[in-house]
Amino acid sequence: MDMKDLFSGIAVVIDDEINDSNANIGNIVKQIESANIPILKYTSLPSEEVIRHFRNLSFLLLDWRLIKEEVTTDEIAEGVTIPDALQEYDASENIEFIKKLSEVCFCPIFIFTNEDTTSIQSTLNLSEDKPSNLFVKSKSDLQKDSTLFDTITDWLQNTPSIYVLKEWEKEYQNSKNKLFSEFHDLNSEWPHIMWGNFKADGANKSLELGELISRNLHSRMTPFEFNDGILNKDNSQIQKKELRKVLEGERYLKKDSLHDSDVGTGDLFKEEYQDNGETKYRYYLNIRAQCDLVREDNPELYTISGYKLEQMPNGKIVNISFSQGQYLEKTNHAVVAFLDDGNILEFKFSEFEIKPWENLRTNRIGRLLSPYINKIQQRYALFLQRQGLPRIPDAAI
Repeated sequence: MDMKDLFSGIAVVIDDEINDSNANIGNIVKQIESANIPILKYTSLPSEEVIRHFRNLSFLLLDWRLIKEEVTTDEIAEGVTIPDALQEYDASENIEFIKKLSEVCFCPIFIFTNEDTTSIQSTLNLSEDKPSNLFVKSKSDLQKDSTLFDTITDWLQNTPSIYVLKEWEKEYQNSKNKLFSEFHDLNSEWPHIMWGNFKADGANKSLELGELISRNLHSRMTPFEFNDGILNKDNSQIQKKELRKVLEGERYLKKDSLHDSDVGTGDLFKEEYQDNGETKYRYYLNIRAQCDLVREDNPELYTISGYKLEQMPNGKIVNISFSQGQYLEKTNHAVVAFLDDGNILEFKFSEFEIKPWENLRTNRIGRLLSPYINKIQQRYALFLQRQGLPRIPDAAI
């Protein structure tokens, strides 16, 4: 696998010596250009107005110590630390830039510097045990046997989140172009046609158009081909709390990622109540079909109640068995792990209530995603239609 293929797109290089052909950064830039990757070059940190346009960067190279304008590069030899009297160095400017960039684009940020890399890693709270999208390397190292892309390849081997991001971006861009090209060839007025259809159906037009695009995009993106050598690692050292956080992110979307007026199937609500003087929490899960929700301004939600299940010290839950990676559920409930800060919740099908969206919206904490919400909808439908059977006498068993 050629890692350069994963870094298609525009690169940004920020270095005060970028116009100096004799500087170390010049060799790095040449390696990028030789890979036919277009570069945007800056001698100082871009403004916030510029940063907001960095939404689709391939990667960014940042020189950690940028010389202030009042000190010229002719006055300072490369590799020499600038005295404090000449250059007041404030790492907070770089940190603030990285934060602003991360708000609009999650991409690899390579910090190549003549400074002490250990101190920079400490400033950024980087650890070898927790891979990051930030990568710190000495510029002089790239003047030896290793090249920029050799270094990046080694880094990607230990940073699976960035590798998966780049593989996904490559497939996403191909699928996006294919989708819109095909629809444009069918009829350049296709958005107008579909918008009118959604309007006639009484649906939320923006939501429906977005879902149409998402469905068609997803169908063109699969199957992926990820590198087993990078992703097949032993997870035994991952702490249980960290593992639960990842699993929760896979099945549950927190309210901060949802629009205030976007009501949907799987919406999860939480309210406090008192039980014999003890404060407890009750959850409500909306199982009503999405097509019904989008046709009403204040839709009625079909909710089932949920409660937190307590685990014993050995991890087991009373009266609920766990086998082959699944909780063994009965016909009258559903068990979902992990939601709302890693909790295991039980939803009781018999506790069904119809509640207006306006009455619950301030209590929404997130949304259960597919396929988990789909499974609960299907099992609840079976619960409603189940056929009662005569009891088998205990003596017969």
